[in-house]
Amino acid sequence: MRPSSASPPASSPTDTSNAFVRTSYWDRHKTTVQERWATRTGGRGQTMVADIPEVAAQWHPDNPARPEDVRATAQKRGERSPYRWQCPLGFGHDPWAAWPKDRIQFGAGCPACRKLIKLVDIPTLAAQYRGPVPVREVSFAAHERVAWVCRSWAVDPETGGWYWAEHHFDAVIKERALQGDGCRVCAGYVIDDTNSLHTWFPEIADELDDPDIDARTLPTSRHNVSRKEAFGEKTGGVYATLWWRCHKRKDHRWEETILNRVLGNGCRWCSRSGISKEQVRLVAELAGLMDLVPPQQRDAWLPDGTPDFTSHQVTIPTRYKPEHWRYKAVEVDAVFHLPSHGIRIGVEYDGAFHHSAKLRDRRRSELEKGRVLATAGILDLLVHVRVGDLPPLEAPHAVAVAVPERATPYEQACAVAATVNARFPGSIPSLDAYMAGGLPHRQAEADVYIRATWGELRPPRRRMEQPAPARPRRLTATEPHPDSLLTPVGEPYRNPERPTEIVRDYRCACGNSESFTAVQAQVTSGNTRSCGCLSRQTKQQKRPAVSRAETQAIRAWARDQGLGIGTSGRVPDRITASYRLHQAGCLDLLDRQGLLDEASVRRWAEDAGQRLGARGRLTGRLWLDYAADYLTRASAGCREVAL
Repeated sequence: MRPSSASPPASSPTDTSNAFVRTSYWDRHKTTVQERWATRTGGRGQTMVADIPEVAAQWHPDNPARPEDVRATAQKRGERSPYRWQCPLGFGHDPWAAWPKDRIQFGAGCPACRKLIKLVDIPTLAAQYRGPVPVREVSFAAHERVAWVCRSWAVDPETGGWYWAEHHFDAVIKERALQGDGCRVCAGYVIDDTNSLHTWFPEIADELDDPDIDARTLPTSRHNVSRKEAFGEKTGGVYATLWWRCHKRKDHRWEETILNRVLGNGCRWCSRSGISKEQVRLVAELAGLMDLVPPQQRDAWLPDGTPDFTSHQVTIPTRYKPEHWRYKAVEVDAVFHLPSHGIRIGVEYDGAFHHSAKLRDRRRSELEKGRVLATAGILDLLVHVRVGDLPPLEAPHAVAVAVPERATPYEQACAVAATVNARFPGSIPSLDAYMAGGLPHRQAEADVYIRATWGELRPPRRRMEQPAPARPRRLTATEPHPDSLLTPVGEPYRNPERPTEIVRDYRCACGNSESFTAVQAQVTSGNTRSCGCLSRQTKQQKRPAVSRAETQAIRAWARDQGLGIGTSGRVPDRITASYRLHQAGCLDLLDRQGLLDEASVRRWAEDAGQRLGARGRLTGRLWLDYAADYLTRASAGCREVAL
């Protein structure tokens, strides 16, 4: 449909003097158009410009085609669009040319409206702007890089107190206004005293081994950038690591990223064993059957005389190291030497949790690890102890030994030693005697190492707190309701069939000599007021008779009053009493619906000493008695006046 004029639509903003309102309009327009395109019913080539009414309304009448005949995806690269559009806001902007694809899929709007927006129209950015040109003269789409100041909360690592900090950085105006870039200091791209490594982790900064690097220029999360970027030189694409020196032993020097240090990685030489307690116990047992090769450097935490079951950090020669490997060294849990065959065997303990395929399938990397170690001549065989239901693992340079998840160190050692002895016959001479003994031999040494490394053999078990015995509910005797005929006999007690229910024995004032049991709460609230005698008396009382003619008259009157009443059945006593008072002209006793007021009847019953029904309800007889009593008193008053 071709629009007849360029008048603004009903949804256009009314405050045309505010440039920021115009931007809001085009932002809403972009969102609406893109949603219509995403929820279209036809295919990409079947959707026309006319199917997007918000864009079709801006179609210029002088275009060479109608919007019904132009596809929404129309576009030719390198050519100027023959289709023009008119601004719907009615500001006199010249028509502009644009392809329908840019208007619909990308939500492009009026370029003249965009040029009217100044940076001052965005209060948040205007407050942070520190450029040389006045903010009222700066376009929000300018490409200049200017200075900014962001005021944000920062915390003092020494005191833990919060304070207002000013972040100074440079950024392009367009990137901040249109692309949503925030404070570069808050994001960690610019380093100052509020987010540097020296401020937050001074103990890590003290271990930097390069005196030319200033920790005040390093972030706390640098992981995948080059080292030279810290000095302002761009190299890019390098996985950056820095050299560190241990503060405990100056001869310990290693390479690590800042992020790994912040996440807790410390000195590789002073770190704990690198293996679990289960691995320690297995390695200790295997050390009694094969010659354990000690690590290149003894664990600095171990006291003298303590056996060292620390894992090995094996350096791979450069010519054997795969290109995609990140580190120069690989870890092997234990290395053993078989002197009879002159071979070295590595043992890897693959736990059921960390090596399961649910987290990550490590089989490819583990097989590659065994191949590289064998090709480099470091190991002749790598044995993987696979705990639990782990996927199978077989390769020429690696062998898997499956053990149950609850297997003891002795059972695991027997399985590993039997596999090695089968691969290299006669390599473990003492295997038969060890398996025949049925008991572990080296667990005492494992206990010494575990105590020296972790301080305890196993984590202390949480004591199961025995729940306190349930305190019996205190039984409190309560008095019956004032209108009750019951008198308590004895103290309250629990119902044997329902322990949560408190009952009590009562005797009724009706003359019944036998006591009966009732729920104490029901007697106190008045729901139970007798032994049942009141209910029997009510049932035995005859209801006052109402003639058939009066019943029909009552039904007709009730329908005239708008009261819901059936054509058959018993007429409620309240309606009967209300009808009689209405016929007697006592309209002041009736409410708007023509019914007798309940409060008046209740007060009369209390003054006359009439007994209410169960739970304080008004019985049908009370309604009729009240009407009869009132009419009797009214008739007596009339006779006295006549006399």
